[in-house]
Amino acid sequence: MSVNFTQIIHYIASNPVVSIILSFILGALVSYIAIMGKQKKENLDKKKLESYVKGINYIIEDETDKAIKELTETAKIDPDMVDIYVSIGNLFRKKGEINRALIIHKSLLARQNLDKDKKLDIYLNVGIDYRKAGLYDRAKKYFKDALSIAPKNQLAKKLLYEVYEDSKDWENALIWHKRFDGTDKHVLAHLYTELGKEKLKEGDLEDAKKNFEKALKEFKECFEAIVNLGDIYFNYGKLEKAYELWHKACKMRPELCNIALDRIKDDQVLKEQVKSLLEEKPDDDFIKFFAADIYIKLSENKKAEALLKSLLKKGLKSQSILKRLVQINENAPEYVKLFVQNIPNDPMKYTCTNCGYSSKKLFFRCPKCKSWDKLKVSIE
Repeated sequence: MSVNFTQIIHYIASNPVVSIILSFILGALVSYIAIMGKQKKENLDKKKLESYVKGINYIIEDETDKAIKELTETAKIDPDMVDIYVSIGNLFRKKGEINRALIIHKSLLARQNLDKDKKLDIYLNVGIDYRKAGLYDRAKKYFKDALSIAPKNQLAKKLLYEVYEDSKDWENALIWHKRFDGTDKHVLAHLYTELGKEKLKEGDLEDAKKNFEKALKEFKECFEAIVNLGDIYFNYGKLEKAYELWHKACKMRPELCNIALDRIKDDQVLKEQVKSLLEEKPDDDFIKFFAADIYIKLSENKKAEALLKSLLKKGLKSQSILKRLVQINENAPEYVKLFVQNIPNDPMKYTCTNCGYSSKKLFFRCPKCKSWDKLKVSIE
């Protein structure tokens, strides 16, 4: 016997009990589907959360590879999680895999309906990627894109200022430092000084002089500005003024006074400068050490020996002092002379007190952490 669909509907409609039973079955089925869907969603959310927490823990423990793996799993579970992708890109950047960081970060910009804050974050991170890669012009573009979205964003201004410093575009670095902060007189003084040094190389003495004077107006004890202003006066033939400035720089920062003293080519003037510094700062270790070097250069070995021995008596442990004493002592045994030959000629070590970076080369802006005037000098 065949029963068509119309007959079934008619039968259900004419039997209230059957209708109630069927309604109950359909309701239970809908509820079951809803519960299963909710349970599945809860399981996914739980899995996503667990993976995310693991990833964060790996970041804290500085296990970058494991963090990337876990956060990638989280992103697979929920592809719309932009923040997770940004974090993965940042971790690749930390590992030094800049290309992979850029691929991830730039791909996010293609997404539709990104809100303002997420787009801002992506622009900033793409800019940081390019900066890390040394592609400063591209970094500047993305930082400016970020500012086009949020003109008052201080981080974007700071990053743009720093990338102008990285690229040694001192004029724009000055502009953006003032927009970002402008209150750090030390930094402003250094930026004016760098701009002045640039003008000095170009042979524009007057413009260089103006920038060094601006630096000293911001921070009157800017060592580099004083020394370079001395160079300007020396070029103008105003030798007394140049010597006066270099002497001032030595007194102000004795640990750097060799930089100023090395500029003096007149032996008589050099002797007078050293004598004056020793009288004005008789207990300063750096003045004594650099004075000893100058006395050796001028073949006044007895004076040099007295100064170097006084440093040893004070407890200053330095291979460079020992090397100089042996070099000026004609009666030193041959095996001692052979030993000191292996000691480096350059005695100075420059360390950033902010991050611990060390170098034998002088710096005023730390190559590692980019901070200014965090310099500690020591004699090795």
